[in-house]
Amino acid sequence: MLETYKATLRGNQLEWNGETPEIANEKSPIEVIVTILEKNNSAESRPFGLCAGEFTVPEDFDAPLPEEILAEFEN
Repeated sequence: MLETYKATLRGNQLEWNGETPEIANEKSPIEVIVTILEKNNSAESRPFGLCAGEFTVPEDFDAPLPEEILAEFEN
């Protein structure tokens, strides 16, 4: 089973942000995988229009996919 919870790592301690996971049997070890996502707290943000003129979005970008392509996703 895979569940996602948000937490903040301070030193070597996790502080749960909001919902805390329920552990059925706290004495049993639970295998976890932790992904560290470091936020960029700098005041500088990426400039708007960074790739302006480098590509063009086609007019039919939001058009429904053809049936044969949809079928590939469903198989």
